[in-house]
Amino acid sequence: MDEKEKNRKRALIVFQIFIYGYLLVMFGIQLYMSFARGWWEL
Repeated sequence: MDEKEKNRKRALIVFQIFIYGYLLVMFGIQLYMSFARGWWEL
């Protein structure tokens, strides 16, 4: 019971890290594309 609970918590943490990582990658790609198109004059 205790071991199963620990595994479930670890799985949730890994899942959250995966989701946040995916969102960050998507955000990074959006930023890169906007810079590549020259929307920002730097």
